[in-house]
Amino acid sequence: MFYIGTVLVRQQAIIHSQRQQLKQIQENIEQEKELNEKLLRQKEEVASEKYNEKIARESLGMVKNGERVFVDVNR
Repeated sequence: MFYIGTVLVRQQAIIHSQRQQLKQIQENIEQEKELNEKLLRQKEEVASEKYNEKIARESLGMVKNGERVFVDVNR
């Protein structure tokens, strides 16, 4: 009888531990899903022509053909 009680207590401890691990894994999965969605949105943004034009203008100082550039000398 004592042996059966010991086995049951051990099994309960194992089950509790595995449930905690499962909960942690499920939380990690949700975090990774959120990160994945964020990265997909960023990927779509970076692939857009509007974003590429913004980077070309702001970072590289490029202009379109026929555009005139005005420089504020007070800056």
